[in-house]
Amino acid sequence: MNFWQRLTGKTPAQHAARAVEDNSPIVRLPSRESLPDASDDQAIGLIGVYRALQVLTTSAGQLPLRLERGGQTIIDTAKLPRLVKRPDPEMDRSDWIEQAVLSLALDGNLFLRKVTDRTGTLIAARILPPAEVTVTRDPRTRVLRYHHRGEKLTTADVYHQTLMRLPGRDRGIGPIQAARNEIGAAADVRDYASNWFRGSGQPSGLLKSKGAKTAEEAKAQRDRWNEAAMDEDNPTGIRVIGGDTEYEPLLLSPEDAQWLEVRKFSVTEFARLFGIPSGLMLVTLDGSSMTYSNVEQEWLAFTRFTLMSYLRKIEEALTDLSPLGQTIRVDVDVLLRSDTTTRYGAHRIGLEAGFLTLDEVRAIENLPPLTDEQRAEVMARLLSAAPALEEQPA
Repeated sequence: MNFWQRLTGKTPAQHAARAVEDNSPIVRLPSRESLPDASDDQAIGLIGVYRALQVLTTSAGQLPLRLERGGQTIIDTAKLPRLVKRPDPEMDRSDWIEQAVLSLALDGNLFLRKVTDRTGTLIAARILPPAEVTVTRDPRTRVLRYHHRGEKLTTADVYHQTLMRLPGRDRGIGPIQAARNEIGAAADVRDYASNWFRGSGQPSGLLKSKGAKTAEEAKAQRDRWNEAAMDEDNPTGIRVIGGDTEYEPLLLSPEDAQWLEVRKFSVTEFARLFGIPSGLMLVTLDGSSMTYSNVEQEWLAFTRFTLMSYLRKIEEALTDLSPLGQTIRVDVDVLLRSDTTTRYGAHRIGLEAGFLTLDEVRAIENLPPLTDEQRAEVMARLLSAAPALEEQPA
């Protein structure tokens, strides 16, 4: 019994016939276009989507959180609140950031369950699976309600952040929801290529005969042809054809059989959908040439216009959950740092121009200030090198 029979108790044909008799409208199942084309699990199963999510989570997971209080950044780790050190004690901070980004990327929503101690102090911001949370709004009071695994929650229990929320909607949408049709089409191409020679009914060749054959004769000749490949006495699979029969193989190149061009285009579309540079998606665009300058600009654009859309939501969530006067920021300087040679050259310009000191440069490189002994050694080296620099021709 199929789905329609379980739903109505009749087959589609019986239902249609009954509808004609009593002039009742024929109820049809919704078309495929009106249904979601891709689930989250199906989307992650696509290489391009998985790679895009991997780039987002890896980039965000390696970034540290910092606390600003009164316009000043708190450097002393001992003074950092628990929410900054570990938003959820049950997982590492990098894992928490990774799951927060995945919630926003896969569902467009981040639900944080507020966990407090006996004194009412917030001790954890626990991430709830977005698929398990239902959001409703009272039409009269406009108050939001959340339902998670049979538990009714309010805004006092759950903090809700969205990646992109359309006007009039209570839930946000992410890249997966915005492009379900495209993701479903990419999954169809992958499955079609995988089942080309197995489940599509496409033959690997044709046996052609000039004379007419009955169905029994054609079936017997086909079976003899196929059995030759499985014959233990014929390891090479050589066939012998008699009479006026000839074999015509249906050949496809590996590129055509796997639809490589279409699948490559799908990866490019996923890069656009998630805002990931093509280089990070490990795909090259036709006619493009990558230089160091291009890569640096791509990284800058990726950080500003893609990654920050996720990180900003995390910053706002942790800031709103923190005591008043405290601001939580994600330090993106790790991603924007230049290579060592370029960075050291910039330090040298700053030192020679006088707007940077040695200790300020060392702070940029996450090094402690010089001790008095180290400072004396540096001055001695500079004095010893001064005569040699003066003797060089201008």
